Amino acid sequence: MNRRSISVLLAVALLALLSGCKEQAPELATQWHFVGADGLRTQTGALALRAFFSHSNAPALTDRLRSKATRAALEWLSETTTTDTVVTQAQPLMADLLAHESAGEVWRRGDGSKEVFLAIRITAERAPIWNDRYPALVKPLGSKASGAWVSAEKGWLFAVSPSDSPRAKSFRSRVLSASNPPARLLEFQKAPGAWPGLQATAVATNGAVAWSGTLSKPGLAELSLRDWQYPTNLIYDPLVSWTAIRGVAPQVLSLLGLEGYLQGQEIGQMYLWAQAESPFQSYAVVHVKDSASVLKAANAELSRHYSTNAEPGKLDGLVMYDAEKQILALSSAPFVVPMLSGTENQKPGFLGFSMVPRQRSVQPVPKELLQQLQQPGLVVYDWEITSENFVHWWINLQNRDLSLGLNPAPGDGLANLWLTDTLAKVDNTVTQVRQSGPGVFTWSRKAPAGLSAMEWVLLGRWLDPATPRKPKAARLAPPPPMGLPQTPSAKTLPAPKPIAKP
Repeated sequence: MNRRSISVLLAVALLALLSGCKEQAPELATQWHFVGADGLRTQTGALALRAFFSHSNAPALTDRLRSKATRAALEWLSETTTTDTVVTQAQPLMADLLAHESAGEVWRRGDGSKEVFLAIRITAERAPIWNDRYPALVKPLGSKASGAWVSAEKGWLFAVSPSDSPRAKSFRSRVLSASNPPARLLEFQKAPGAWPGLQATAVATNGAVAWSGTLSKPGLAELSLRDWQYPTNLIYDPLVSWTAIRGVAPQVLSLLGLEGYLQGQEIGQMYLWAQAESPFQSYAVVHVKDSASVLKAANAELSRHYSTNAEPGKLDGLVMYDAEKQILALSSAPFVVPMLSGTENQKPGFLGFSMVPRQRSVQPVPKELLQQLQQPGLVVYDWEITSENFVHWWINLQNRDLSLGLNPAPGDGLANLWLTDTLAKVDNTVTQVRQSGPGVFTWSRKAPAGLSAMEWVLLGRWLDPATPRKPKAARLAPPPPMGLPQTPSAKTLPAPKPIAKP
């Protein structure tokens, strides 16, 4: 081989090496603009939301939120656990981000490092603590020794890392030139990952928070939406909540961690509802091809975790399974026996879940609700009376805690009292999701308090979580097999409120 050939080969090899080492363009992981607690506290477009900040428990819960949000943010950024020392160092900065108007961007580089740009509308007097702590907090996230800088300009405090990123200059320009009306509470964007990509805008208007945005799941084909076929013999009025799902039921079940029981199943439409007479009257059904195999898998899983003879490593409870009748139940918490029931004759149909047996009623589902399902492209419709549905979610999740050997947060705990008082008069919340293309969905919500009952409950449980419970020396005798409790007598319960129209 002559020298010319060798030179050509070396040049080709060098080009290949350089092309392989070409830096991958950074991807936007998340982006936001938030009015902060100060903005939420003073806005007039959604008065129900303001009540959360004037409650006597708000200061103590804010302290808890600051600590938990700091840890969650640091661990999301670093993708590893964070020490208490680092959380303590970062808390004053998180306090500024939660309290005041802020904007931010996080970019993910090809090598796994991150670029973090923040802007907070505070006075320059806060700059020293940001100068002292921000560079050290973001240093582990970067791949270059370019450092970070903090500066104050036109009422904004900028904290940027790395300081030499061209995206830092673009971020600063956008913040300084943006016009953000006070009623626009939140703008948020998150790239797809384990959860769908999300874009959301929240605006306070006409006594409620109006949400709009998109959801995206790359690679998901356009769904073929079948006509709605809700179980007319199961759902009755008076209702406090009603959810209808089609096309995306498999994705919803996967997000809930239930896909393992439904492998190989053809999953159809899904419905969830709660009735007014008792908090335990919460139900769900999902259309499956073979309910018997689901029940068999669920029975095996429950039997691994529960027993009545105090076996080491098992929770206290009785699993009751009748393969012929297709019934699976668990007795592990007071007042209720959660139950799965399959379809008759093992034919394709609805697999049902209940906390107590369903009561028959002559009151059909209101036509106003059913008419909402006629909207083109609709894949999710969710309606609730938020004040009443909050009680359903809180009590049922407390029973879940008991069945898992936990002490639920007490009824007089900070979070429960905070939510009980502030949600007491909150009425209809409606959320809708429509398919707009392959893997792309538009969504909207109108909510007096901004969030749904379930979301408020999950926030409350995060701030006031259940705690481990020591095993008791003795347990209540289990009920006889399939001896399911009856729904509490309507005489002992308050009269149901008439359903509010969507």
